[in-house]
Amino acid sequence: MAVEPLLRDSAPIAWPSSDTPFWPVWQTVGAGVLLATAAAGLVALPWLWQAAVPAEWVALAIPLLFIRHVRGWRGESLTLLAAVAAISMAFHWAPKVLAYSMQTNDEFGLLFAAPIILWDAIRLAAPFWVAARLTTDPRVAWLPAALVAVVLEACMPGVFPWKLGYSQMAWPPLVQSVDLFGPECATFVLFAHAGVLVAAALAIGQWCGRGATHGPATKGGTWLALAALAICAANLAYGLAAMAWWDRQAEAAPSLRVLLVQANPEEHDGVDALRRLTREATSAGAAFDLICWPECSGGSYETSLKSFADADKVMALSRDPRRGLRPLENPGCHLLFGGKIYEGHPQKPRALYQSAILLDSTETILGCYHKRHLMPFGEYVPGEEWYPEIKHYFPMQDVLTEGREACVLPAPAGARIGVMLCYEDMIPSAARSLVTGSANMLVSLINGAAFTEPLTLAQHRLLAQMRAIECRRFLIRTAATGETCVISPVGRVTARLPLHAEDTLAIDVPLLESRTLYGFTGNLFPVCCAAGLAAAAWRARSRTG
Repeated sequence: MAVEPLLRDSAPIAWPSSDTPFWPVWQTVGAGVLLATAAAGLVALPWLWQAAVPAEWVALAIPLLFIRHVRGWRGESLTLLAAVAAISMAFHWAPKVLAYSMQTNDEFGLLFAAPIILWDAIRLAAPFWVAARLTTDPRVAWLPAALVAVVLEACMPGVFPWKLGYSQMAWPPLVQSVDLFGPECATFVLFAHAGVLVAAALAIGQWCGRGATHGPATKGGTWLALAALAICAANLAYGLAAMAWWDRQAEAAPSLRVLLVQANPEEHDGVDALRRLTREATSAGAAFDLICWPECSGGSYETSLKSFADADKVMALSRDPRRGLRPLENPGCHLLFGGKIYEGHPQKPRALYQSAILLDSTETILGCYHKRHLMPFGEYVPGEEWYPEIKHYFPMQDVLTEGREACVLPAPAGARIGVMLCYEDMIPSAARSLVTGSANMLVSLINGAAFTEPLTLAQHRLLAQMRAIECRRFLIRTAATGETCVISPVGRVTARLPLHAEDTLAIDVPLLESRTLYGFTGNLFPVCCAAGLAAAAWRARSRTG
């Protein structure tokens, strides 16, 4: 994406400007703090109330509109402080969750959360820092800011892997293009919306005579403002057409009858609750092809175990806790549940996997999937390879091994199940690799017992929703405490259970086979954005050099 000609032809416009009498109060420190506070609150709002989609447009438009004031240590510091405030508000539950993982108080959890918040805040602020060094025209600034944001979202790891574009999920037509270019595309379009707002604000200012003495709009800025508008319009048109198309495909596809069972296996009678709810749902005469239980609803079994039908063999080939546990005797259909698989000695296994285990109606194991993306601070500690002592702050029951294979599990009616375990449904590559491996439905088994606040569970579901659109598959989430739900290939939640309730959900899951462009190209879009950004930076440097 070549942006340097547009940046070259763009000249700074004078509204708002440091040398114009227009609203001189905005040049004060207090006004800057006020603007930064407003932007921070608007950034956080869609994460707290997901229907507030346009708030994110306005939030990004504020620093773009005042882009010439972002450059320099004062503007960059203020932008970073606004980003810290936004992240702290949007994900205010993080210190409490870390404290839970560390088995300590909230104050100590906040101490460990602070660098994580700062890391995410840098990722949020950096696009504006770079844009301010490439242009002073607010109508141009949205493009370099969008390119930087896309590259950082693709490259910078995060404990809670959010992307700005996920804030648009409540309005599904705006995010359908992620099946073409990946989840970062939603962020790019989000910046285009902000660019349209900036251009509109400047046009209103010109019309009111505020910038009349500073000459006409520059060619580059005008073209980029029109480009932002065109991108938004094309994205909306594609979204509406894609949603209609995939809804028709789902109606015509064969389906699988599935029972989702929500109960917390971490409680002392949690497995009994799962059994009871399953028996109640199946005793009414309803026939199911597949029953899904949450993550951690089984025991820990040796890799050579092939069936749960023999109780003595299960006892011999399992380990504490829950040694000898048979999840459900004579299930009557396929049962998918979460447990652990180990290799070697029970007390000191050479490998221990967090796994999804699929049984048939005779309790024979049809296949296992081993979790490939472990949860930071819950299943491993980031940085422990460089600073081993940090592990002592996070007491963990087991040292888990990462799985290596995107194993797709066979099921009745031609279903091929791509399983993700808890944290994995927030990772785009996890779902994409399963669909590449022939999965025609996605299932996420979730524990989440550590997340007691409803907002945390809702945000986890929000991040998972994008996987259904990227891959154009139904995503079935079975959680211990929520959200147990069904997400359609267009990102809609079509059915769900209440949070923290013991209940069941019976659904028909259409099986889709088509592959998306994103499924074939992977992270090509961020690579193109990185190339465009590099070209713009080189051009800007050559002009100043």
